[in-house]
Amino acid sequence: MKSAISRFPLTSFFVMSFLFSWIAVSPLILNHTLPVEPFQILGALAGPTLSAIIITAILEGRNGLRDFFKRYIQWRAGLAWWLFVLFGIILSLNTLAAFILGASVWTEFFKNIGLILITYLITLIVGVILGPLWEEPGWRGFALPRLQMQFGPIVGTLILGVLWALWHVPGYFGGWMALGIFPLIVSGVAFSIIATWVYNNTRGSILLMILLHSSSNAAISVGSKVLPTNLSESMNSFVYSGWIPTITYSIIALIVVIATRGKLSYKKEGTG
Repeated sequence: MKSAISRFPLTSFFVMSFLFSWIAVSPLILNHTLPVEPFQILGALAGPTLSAIIITAILEGRNGLRDFFKRYIQWRAGLAWWLFVLFGIILSLNTLAAFILGASVWTEFFKNIGLILITYLITLIVGVILGPLWEEPGWRGFALPRLQMQFGPIVGTLILGVLWALWHVPGYFGGWMALGIFPLIVSGVAFSIIATWVYNNTRGSILLMILLHSSSNAAISVGSKVLPTNLSESMNSFVYSGWIPTITYSIIALIVVIATRGKLSYKKEGTG
């Protein structure tokens, strides 16, 4: 087992992550009356995070684990990166929603900005423990740097984005996934491009990856509070199928790819 993990660390990581997580959430598929959140947390912890810890321990020992956990508290990044991580997604989502659904989105947002921001920040902080805290150390903390090194930033990120999206498939059988499978994959890839770009500019901070993931979840949750209530049936289906976040992430991702010429700010170890 150790020999196989040492030879194929990335393959081992993804196999273990899928297997451990899907086993952990299987009770929800068998019994839809069970509470979702505890099993979601268990699935994320038992999957990507536990897999990352096991493989890091095998490959790099205590020194590797120490460096891995240090990135949980790597907070040093420019103010602009903190502002983007905390508020970039919610502002972008509302901008696109206003463009598609009308200016009333921004009117409602600014009319209740105090309550919305408080709700958003609380949702962001509490939401950390419902997934991002347990997912991101594995996806972005362990897999991303190895995928970038092996395949480059774009291809490595595409691989991670697709696999990350497919990891959520049990949610369709368990009833807790509302997003369509196609927007799930597109948004998974697009968000992963954004995350890789932030990761490469924040010294591989797992902390900021956790907060970026949670801010995205919180923005989608709070954003629904400012949507018009008189949507047509087709527009209602469009909105609640997850297309506004999907398009938003895709636009940002495209801008990032063009602006960085496909490098996503990636620098190989040993380069300046």
